[in-house]
Amino acid sequence: METRETFLALLDGYRSGALTRRDLLVRAAALGIGASALGQLLAREAPVAAAAQEEPAVGGTLREGYDLDFSRLDPVATNWYDPAFHALYDSLLIDAPDGTLQPNLAESWEVAEDGTSVTFMLKEGALFHSGRAVTAEAVKEVYEAIMDPANGSPLSVLFSPVEAIEAVDDRTVRLTMAHPYYEVLNVVKTGYWAIANIETRTELAEAYGQSGVDGTGPFLFQEWVPGSHTSVVRWEEYPGSIVPYFENKGTAYLDGIRWEAILEGAQRATRIENGEIDTLRNPLLQDVARLEQNPDLSVSSFSEPSGYILSTNFEREDLDFHELAMRQAISHAIDRPAIVTALLSDLGSPLYGPITPADVYFNPAVDEFNQFDLELAKSMVAELGWEPGEDGILTKNGVRHAFTLVVQAESFNQVLASVLQGSLAELGMEVTVESLDRGSYFGRLAEGVDSSLFYYLWPVPIDVVILFVGSATIGVGPNWSRGTTPEVDAAIEAWQNAANAEELQAAGDEFQLAVAEYLPTIPLVVRNSVWVSRPNVHGWLPHQYDIYPHYNDVWLSEA
Repeated sequence: METRETFLALLDGYRSGALTRRDLLVRAAALGIGASALGQLLAREAPVAAAAQEEPAVGGTLREGYDLDFSRLDPVATNWYDPAFHALYDSLLIDAPDGTLQPNLAESWEVAEDGTSVTFMLKEGALFHSGRAVTAEAVKEVYEAIMDPANGSPLSVLFSPVEAIEAVDDRTVRLTMAHPYYEVLNVVKTGYWAIANIETRTELAEAYGQSGVDGTGPFLFQEWVPGSHTSVVRWEEYPGSIVPYFENKGTAYLDGIRWEAILEGAQRATRIENGEIDTLRNPLLQDVARLEQNPDLSVSSFSEPSGYILSTNFEREDLDFHELAMRQAISHAIDRPAIVTALLSDLGSPLYGPITPADVYFNPAVDEFNQFDLELAKSMVAELGWEPGEDGILTKNGVRHAFTLVVQAESFNQVLASVLQGSLAELGMEVTVESLDRGSYFGRLAEGVDSSLFYYLWPVPIDVVILFVGSATIGVGPNWSRGTTPEVDAAIEAWQNAANAEELQAAGDEFQLAVAEYLPTIPLVVRNSVWVSRPNVHGWLPHQYDIYPHYNDVWLSEA
């Protein structure tokens, strides 16, 4: 309590102009509050301090800026889930700000000692927006829809170990797996396993998630306009939440929320500075320092559960991409810290292994791999028989080391690709960058490309990275390297057969080290997720263990 009061006193000094942001950082550090934690405290505590302990007010519409276009609001068949999912839907479990799992629609859960089944006890009184009770049978219907290939769930492979879904009684759901699969707990907490009313989904067919939604969250669907906005309104009959970290367990305070797609990056900071929006996800990184200096804004920055990865096609044996030494040479030619500084304004981290350092499963031992060493990289390609030609491009057996790097036509991807192009030119490789729109990009990757740059975002990064590096997804999923690395496959098997938390952590360590050493894909960097709020916003808490904030506690005071 004393630390919190001291922090609030510091915060008052900062907001009054008596302290600079640097002063605040230094004094907070003396209290044991790091920069990342400080950002989150600023986002949550600053409005409370400024409001002098006001009681939460009911009413108002939160206007939140979003840096991406909006996807269909259907957990069973969307290709990306956006912030509105956290207002419209609940999953059985939820990530707390400290990284632990907490109850959501399930009040408790029990994993069998051998890890081959997990039983969830649903909370009492949960309802869909339509009024239908959230029973075990309703949950079973959702999970069976996800598993049905006809519905096109993009990550249904994560449920492939599940052999049976049983509604034991009205409130008890049991998943039985073909083998131990403790990781299923991390799967069902995500937006792709959010609980929708399949009866309504069947009735609306293709219109579901576009003109109608039937979830369990504290808000009702209002409108979805791709390229423009998504909006929701308060559900007055919301039966309440049991999430321990939510302070407001009842009906939402806000009248509604409107998420606006601000696709022109330069406009994001300007719009929150001008008060046109209340909260913002991901301003341009070069604007963050300016926003941090604005006493009317709170900025929270922390590592995303994401990363940029470079895939090289093992089938290009003429370029030796199938050779470990070649992939390691490419990796050693990339100066990751320089990229973080130059492109991310130091709002990010190098990735020497497959997952972000902020993830609960992160193994710091990966940092011994993939360090920048251009001379080592040059010696490795020379040992493989590659020598510079008259134009400086490496050649071997009459083949020039020239290939295409396919990227999405998005500004940061294109800039990062240009940096990679220059880095590999220093190694003696000729890289042609090909930028494609999102639809064309995924089509080309499925057909097969020389190399590709990809950005992933997922609450449990290991789960999604497995799809890019495992031999099981060659030709049927996003293993765009089309390569098999036995050491990585063995680590994946251990992860997917872990029977308890300890085995899962050990398997996660093994997986990260295998990817860092054998490089089925080459990790690059992770950027920070940056969230900005105005002083009229209270109870808004983005955190590093969930992709988006939840809105149960959010309320607005007069601006």
